[in-house]
Parts: sequence; structure tokens; C-alpha cells
Amino acid sequence: MADKPTVVEDSHRESLVAFLEFAVEAVGVAQSQEGDLVTLEFNHREHPAWPRPYQVRVSVATDSADLPRRVVPATEGIAWLWKLAQLERGALLARPASQPEAVHEITRALFEAYQVDGGQMHLAGCRINEVPFLRVTELATDDPAQVVHRFYNAEMQPVSDDEVASLGLAEVVPLGNHPTSFTRSAVHVLVNQIEEAMPGVVAATVVIAKRAEGAIQFEIGEQCAQVSFNDWTRSLSAPPFRCAASGRETFHLAALEDGRIVAAEAIAECEHTGTRVLDSELVTCTSTGKRVDPEITSRCAVSDSVLLTDEMATCKTCGQQVSPAVLDAGSCQACRELPLARATDELIAPLLERYPRLQQYGKFRAGQCGGVLRVMAHGWWRRLLLAVPSDESQPMHLAMRQGLAGGWEQVPEADWPQLLGQPSDGATE
Repeated sequence: MADKPTVVEDSHRESLVAFLEFAVEAVGVAQSQEGDLVTLEFNHREHPAWPRPYQVRVSVATDSADLPRRVVPATEGIAWLWKLAQLERGALLARPASQPEAVHEITRALFEAYQVDGGQMHLAGCRINEVPFLRVTELATDDPAQVVHRFYNAEMQPVSDDEVASLGLAEVVPLGNHPTSFTRSAVHVLVNQIEEAMPGVVAATVVIAKRAEGAIQFEIGEQCAQVSFNDWTRSLSAPPFRCAASGRETFHLAALEDGRIVAAEAIAECEHTGTRVLDSELVTCTSTGKRVDPEITSRCAVSDSVLLTDEMATCKTCGQQVSPAVLDAGSCQACRELPLARATDELIAPLLERYPRLQQYGKFRAGQCGGVLRVMAHGWWRRLLLAVPSDESQPMHLAMRQGLAGGWEQVPEADWPQLLGQPSDGATE
């Protein structure tokens, strides 16, 4: 008889003879065949617990009527084998024919799915778990030359046809010498459920399916990332890597300049420096139109536009870094368009109280823009402009303009007391 998987077709049916062949191999008895007559026997010295007869002659002919003396039909041959199987291992044991059994059998298929630029990958732990299913075999009621298999999980819940196909339960081979964690007593527990629920069973096979659980670790430089998997070894496929930075799922991984491992498809080059950054993090410089790394940009305090830091200019009036587009004669738009203000306006009153010498100026303009309060004090000959952070009272910049044609010049901080007076807590000079 050929050593090949038992393929169950037609609603999990197969011929009685085909099932006999499976049972012979699963039990491990010696066999010889002449025509339609198969002789099965075992060495009783090797199996002292197995009862007589030590030899059985079985007819595998389609028509089993008028059998020669001491020749039994296939049903009795199966019954003899089933008894031996119960004594030896508790039941017939099998595994799906196309099922990967060990870690090394799944590793290559998993790794081949990925591309890691400038790095490597390896398993970060992998465990193969055995899951038993029960194949209950009965004689077909409409054809005595066939058997019918029904499949159940360990809780005796029927297994759907889709799951039978997915797990390969309908195409099994004897477990043979493959290692298993299932003990004889554990098999007995499973089989006893069958015998109590189905007294007419011809035989039962414990089909051991396997699940793989673990993780794949990707390493590029000093950084690492992982994807986890947990599936049947027969249907296991490489899970995609989900890039936390971009939200993309991918099988192609690469690293950014800052070391982060991301989806390679999400990487773009800064058009100014050539550095590799996330495409979604690039910003457009309003001055050059280039898409660039935000780390080399600044935001204009007046227009709120983003520019390359190298493209920014300094307003001569308030000292702020701004876009050249908002400058005119060296002054930014915010400084040029300050609205008129009164000394009593709550926007500037605290500043005038703190620096009493400002009160000698008869006209004021003030406004907030980009987190900075700008206060311009007008005298008949001199103008001052203070730039103060909106949430502070200490100026960060002071500029002065004298005469009608003079330009704005920055005042050194050492000269501020001369123009503003010493800061006070409210007293006036």
C-alpha cells in the first residue's frame, strides 16, 4: 500500500479501504499484500500489551462476500487496528499533510516578505502551539464501502467546512515519529468524549494542528521595531509593519536621519539639505517653494509663513525675524501699521507705569502680533519702539529713530536706562 496522504473528498468521505491504509500506517503494524489480500501483523515481543491475534488477514476487495477462511473484511481489520491504537497511544494520531511543523519551516516564508534597507531582521521569539481536533469516523449509512469523517474541536463543537479546508484537516498523514506534547492520558480524555456521545464510532483520529506565535524584529543602526504574528502555521503569512509615524502598512522598512524606523514609501528628501525625513513632515518654504525639513525653517512672526531660516530677515524696528516679503525700508508690516493708542489703554498702561520716562512722549502706537507687543512712543524729535513678549513685562528689543530723515537703530541694552529710566514698581519720577 502506498505511503501518501489520505485525501477526504465528497463531504469528508473516503473509501473503507483508503481509511484502512491510513490506520495501518498510523498504528505502525507490518503489512504485506497479495492481490486483494492484506496481511497485518505485529511482533508481540515488542508490544507485550497488545492482545492476540498477532496477525490478521484482511480482504480489500470491493466485494467481501464469501471470504476465504480466516480472512476478515476491511471493517474488522479496522476494528483490530483501532483496538491496538487505543492501547498504544489512545487513538489514531495524525497531522495535516501540508502543515509546517517547526520554526525553521516558517522562517523563510516570513522573512522573504520584507525588505529592510541598511538593516537586518530576526525572530524575536517564536513558539509553536499544538491544537487538537477530533476526526470521528463512522461507516456511511448509504454505502458500506465508504466511511464518513466528522470534525470537532477539543470541546466537541463541530468544525465548519471552511475551517476544515483552511486547516487542512481533510488531508492528513499519520503523526508517526513527529514529536508531540500530547500524552496518552490527554488523548484518552479527548476520545472518551467521543465514545460517550457517539457509541457507533468506527475509529477516532486526533489531528494535531499547529499555531505559531512570536515576533519579527527589524534592526537598523541602533534602533529596532517589531511586528507580531499569531496564526495557524498552515495559513501563516507575514504581517505588515505598521509605521507609527505615517500610519502606513508596509513590507519595506527604512530609517530616517534621526534613526526612526518607518515605511520606506513614507520617506522623502529635503530639497535643501538632502536629508531623509517623513514626506508628511516636510514643509514648503514660501520664499523658495522648496519642500524642506522643518528643523531648518522658522515661522515669520508677522505673516505666520514658514521659511528656511537662512531666508529670514531682521526687522530693524522691532528686531524680530520675519519674512523679507513683509519688510519695507527695513521695517516689518507690524511695525509700520501700529494703531494709535492712549496712555491709559490697558495694553500699554502697565509698561508706562514701569518705565515712567516713556510718559514724556505725547503720542503712542501699540499692537500685538506674533506673540510680541510693539509699543511706539512719539516725541517731537525722537521715537522709541519697544518689543515686549506678550506674556512678560521686560522688553526684549529697543530701537530709536531721531529726526525726520533718520532711520531706526537698535539701542544697546546698556543704554536702555538712559532712555526708559530704571524699572519701578509703579512710582513715577
